[in-house]
Amino acid sequence: MIRMARLFVSLVLILTVVWLGVLNTQPVNLITIPQEFVTDKFGIFRIPLFLIIIFTAFLSFVFGCVAEYIRSRKLRKSLKERDKRLKQSEAKLKKFEKNLGLDDDDILSLLK
Repeated sequence: MIRMARLFVSLVLILTVVWLGVLNTQPVNLITIPQEFVTDKFGIFRIPLFLIIIFTAFLSFVFGCVAEYIRSRKLRKSLKERDKRLKQSEAKLKKFEKNLGLDDDDILSLLK
């Protein structure tokens, strides 16, 4: 079922990109520097509009992923610290069980 959903989403995405490319094939001028500094077409590129749209969408996706990664850093750090403390607590509990000889205790076995 998941394979079919992936296939459907991929197909819709591919068809959308192809449709976008077919509808926007006209070339546009992409000016990369201010017009005052343009000499002999330096800094001006003629590119089909759909390439600019696709590149912009891809670039915004990458920026969004980086921003989300940076935003979630604090949460990952706190989860890592909690996991470390939990492992230390489990190690201490096992040490106490071993020292007290409670390996087969009924109450402690319920906690596991």
